[in-house]
Amino acid sequence: MINESTIMTFLMIIAVIIVVLLVIIIMLITQKKPNKKPKKRHKMSTSYHKINMPNTMKLYLPKTIEKMSKKEILGITKKVYESYKIFDYKKMDLFELDKKEWHTWQISFLFMMYKQDQEFFIPNQSEVFHPFLIKASSNDMKSFVKGLIKKYENHVDISLDKDTLCKEYLWSNKDISILFYFLANYKNY
Repeated sequence: MINESTIMTFLMIIAVIIVVLLVIIIMLITQKKPNKKPKKRHKMSTSYHKINMPNTMKLYLPKTIEKMSKKEILGITKKVYESYKIFDYKKMDLFELDKKEWHTWQISFLFMMYKQDQEFFIPNQSEVFHPFLIKASSNDMKSFVKGLIKKYENHVDISLDKDTLCKEYLWSNKDISILFYFLANYKNY
């Protein structure tokens, strides 16, 4: 038979093993927590910050365009859009989208649409626009347009006449795609 002191020794060994296991588990848990906290802090430091809508208060466009009615601006923008659709930019690679094929006079109408707070309805957008635009967040779109406004302010001489501005091919296929997509969606941002 097993005597009482053997049972007590056996229970003491089991208690020591349990305590050692608990200490090891606690150490592992506390070691994992510091690793998780920096990751969370990192995510928080790069967290989502809402970007404000692009401001057109200081965006000056050619006087001829500034004087046009909303209806005239919309009509011309529709014609520019019809030209845009013909090229099927959705299927182009990003290198082709960077080609500068649009002139300042055309782009000015798109900026005027936004400045006049007009939305430009485009149905079936996933069939018209490149996937990089469809996947872009509202913050991405606002940043893109802010960059285009800055480019316009820095590179366009609004005192030039229509004929001269029609010869200024400063705008890429990507730029016009961004503007059309923005005009079709900015009221949702």
